[in-house]
Amino acid sequence: MPEEGLKWLDKAEVLSFEEIERVSRILVERFGINSLRLTGGEPTVRAHLPRLIAQLAALRLEDGSKPNIALTTNGATLRNIAGELRAAGLDRINVSLDSLRADRFLAMTRRDELDNVLAGIAEASKAGFDIVKVNTVVERGANDDEILDMARYGRDNGLQVRFIEFMPLDASNIWERNKVVTQEE
Repeated sequence: MPEEGLKWLDKAEVLSFEEIERVSRILVERFGINSLRLTGGEPTVRAHLPRLIAQLAALRLEDGSKPNIALTTNGATLRNIAGELRAAGLDRINVSLDSLRADRFLAMTRRDELDNVLAGIAEASKAGFDIVKVNTVVERGANDDEILDMARYGRDNGLQVRFIEFMPLDASNIWERNKVVTQEE
C-alpha cells in the first residue's frame, strides 16, 4: 500500500453483492467457470461477506456441482470471520504474510497487525478448510532471510506456503531489480 494510503471508492462505484452474484451466475451457468476467487483490495472489509459467499455457493454448474470459491485476504480480520466464511461455503483461503517478525511486518505492510494475521490463519485452520495457503512475497533485504522460518511455520502449522517474487506495481517508480529474489535463487 502506498504511504499516502488509498483513495476509497464511492459506494456507487463498488459492485454490490447482487451485481457480483449476477456476473458470477453468468460465468458459472453460461460459460462453465468452475472456480471463483474474491480478492482485493481487501474483501474482508465488506460488511456481511459470508452472505456473498453463500450467494456464490448457491450457484450451480451444468452438472449440478457448485463452483470452487476461494478468497485472498490480508488476514487482519480473519480471526473473527473464518468459521462463518467456511460455513457459508468458502472452499479455499489464501492469506498474505510477508514476515513473521513484527517490526518487519509493520515496515512492509504499514499495519501493526501481525498478531491478528497469525490468529486469523490459526482460526482458518480450525474452521476446516482443506488447505490454508500463505502467500509470501520475498524481497531482497527486507525478508529474504526469513524463507526458512516461513517454510517451518507452514510445515509446523499444516499450511501451504508459496513464495512469490517481488513485483511492485511501480506506481512510484520504486521497482529495483536488485530487490527481486528469483525462483532460481
